[in-house]
Amino acid sequence: MKVTTIFCLLFFSIHSFADVIYLKNGDRITGEIKKIWDESVSIEPSYSDEFDVDLDDIASMETEKPFDIELYNGKKGDYKIVKSDNEGEIILKADDEEIILTLADMKRVEEIEEYYEWDARLDMSQSLSRGNTDSFTANINGNLEMKWGDHRTIYDLSTIREELDGSKVKEKDRVNASYNWFFNDPWFFAVNLNVERDPIVFLDSRVSVNPAVGYDIFDDPDLFLSIQAGGGYQSEEIGGVTETGSLLDWRLRYSQDFFNGDFELFHNHQIYKNLSGRENLVFISITGVRYDITDDIYINAQLNYDTDSAPSDNTKSDDLTILFGAGIEF
Repeated sequence: MKVTTIFCLLFFSIHSFADVIYLKNGDRITGEIKKIWDESVSIEPSYSDEFDVDLDDIASMETEKPFDIELYNGKKGDYKIVKSDNEGEIILKADDEEIILTLADMKRVEEIEEYYEWDARLDMSQSLSRGNTDSFTANINGNLEMKWGDHRTIYDLSTIREELDGSKVKEKDRVNASYNWFFNDPWFFAVNLNVERDPIVFLDSRVSVNPAVGYDIFDDPDLFLSIQAGGGYQSEEIGGVTETGSLLDWRLRYSQDFFNGDFELFHNHQIYKNLSGRENLVFISITGVRYDITDDIYINAQLNYDTDSAPSDNTKSDDLTILFGAGIEF
């Protein structure tokens, strides 16, 4: 009897802490609601992976915890969703507020962000060829992004080594660090630090510090697009000769998820113009796709393209690298 009572208590306690979607056909789905976006609700039941349910098929829903909710009329806040007896309606409840609305009135529903968040990726790719031509290529790309309150920091690392018939043909290292302060979200001030070396093209070092103003055009669960523009100072050593001067700088970061987040398209680029010294125009870009194998492991294809309008003597202005590999997300 005691065992049965304990089992029942455990059973009902487990189900009382679940989000519920009530369908128009009378069925219901229990689990953990992740987000509401693009006219569908993402829910993860205990018995399967996360999947989407169309809003048109939903009669009502309820959540165990509050969510960060934005309505089409511009109103935002943290609300708990409560089931309504009227089909197609829900009730949003906060400590001192209650709103009755239709499911179609909600523009965005996301889990409430913690004060401090971080996300990291590490991509690795390698190729080896032996025969008429001996070649070896190895590449590592790393990214770390941290957020707390109105602050964000982004760190990017890229290193590539390539050999052809025993001779080094590529030895490039690049580190970017960016601090962002959101003074009026989605507007932010940025300070960017870049360090680069590429001795194959006689670039002993390149260091720049660039203050900028940026704007997050999209910062949604499945779409991110951010731009920034500014100017700064650069010190460049080529073939043992050092030149310093000012520059103008433009940056873009983009990523978008497809197929319920299993497929990601991304593109980052930087364009800067030196106003003194070589007075060259430089374009640096990374474009690629990632496909999730598991929640943490993915395969990726990436194209790196750099161009310099005034390359060093006996070097080419364009540099193109195509990479295939795998990565892990932390």
